[in-house]
Amino acid sequence: MQRIDRTRRVGALIKRALPNIIREHCAEWGFGLISITAAEVTKDLKNARVYVTLLGDPEDQKKATSLLNQDAKHFRKQLSSELNLRHTPTIAFQYDTSVEHGVRLSRLIDGLSVNEHSTMALDD
Repeated sequence: MQRIDRTRRVGALIKRALPNIIREHCAEWGFGLISITAAEVTKDLKNARVYVTLLGDPEDQKKATSLLNQDAKHFRKQLSSELNLRHTPTIAFQYDTSVEHGVRLSRLIDGLSVNEHSTMALDD
C-alpha cells in the first residue's frame, strides 16, 4: 500500500512542477497553452507518463507532443534539480484525448436535450 501511495505522490509532484518548466522552455514554440492533465508513475518509480492537452488543430497537437518527447531529457534534468527525489523518473509525454472526448459527449447530450425540448413543444 505504501508503494502505491508513493507513486501517487511522485506523480502529483511531477504534475505540479512540470508546467513551469515547460512554460519557460517552450515559450518560443508558439503553441499556446499546453496543459498537463495527469502524471502516472510506474511502481518502481523509474518511468512516468505525462498526459498533455493543447487547444488547437490535431497537427499542432502531434507536433507539440513530439517536441515535448524530444526534450524529455531536459525536463527530467530540470525536475531533478527542483524535486528532492532519490531518482527522477524518465518522462514520456502522451497526448490526452479524454478532454476532447468529454467535450464531444457533452455536445451530444446537449443536442439530445435540445431535441427533447423541441419534441415536447411540438407535442403540446
